[in-house]
Amino acid sequence: MTSAAPTSLPPPPGPRTVTGVVLAGGQGSRMGGVDKGLQSFQGAPLALHALWRLRMQHGDWMADCMINANRNLAAYEGFGVPVWPDELGGYAGPLAGMLTALMHCETPYLLTVPCDTPRLPLDLAQRLCQALTEQQADLAMAAAPEADGRVRTQPVFCLLGAHLLESLSAFLQEGGRKIDAWTARHRCAVVSFDRPDDDPLAFTNINTRGELHALQQATASP
Repeated sequence: MTSAAPTSLPPPPGPRTVTGVVLAGGQGSRMGGVDKGLQSFQGAPLALHALWRLRMQHGDWMADCMINANRNLAAYEGFGVPVWPDELGGYAGPLAGMLTALMHCETPYLLTVPCDTPRLPLDLAQRLCQALTEQQADLAMAAAPEADGRVRTQPVFCLLGAHLLESLSAFLQEGGRKIDAWTARHRCAVVSFDRPDDDPLAFTNINTRGELHALQQATASP
């Protein structure tokens, strides 16, 4: 956990105190500029898979869900949840999506996930909420093994206290863009998803058409 100056914490997460957001506001530059969240995976858009996984989270943590997107808004609205474009222009990255979601969040906590990880854990909210409570943290993020076997943080999978809105807004106004640089300012609980029963592909993110095809094949395999 990263130490930081004390802040006024909201009550610990409880039933229906978490709003989920699928971050789908990127440019998809490594996929030829297409809207990555709308690319088909197992017959449905990637972002819709992420939304489904948020809605299926174990426990009773989740209250509402939303999507952060910057184009094709009508298509995303068809998923049946509110859709909010970045408050900051110029595709300012995941933190801009987090800021937008915090501005529209009506619960004490926000759970952020990217649109390109269709196998995200169904116990993500539960484990992040428990770690945040146990460590009296401002936020909690996931960590998972990568291709080289090392466990690394996955900062876009993040549980944020809504009280961090002012801090994040100030950081972005200063020109900050890196998630790690902002989260380091606060008490952060890190949860490793490396147990034997954890899905090794849960945090596999899709940046290219080749990676999309590979995960399609892996998911289809018995």
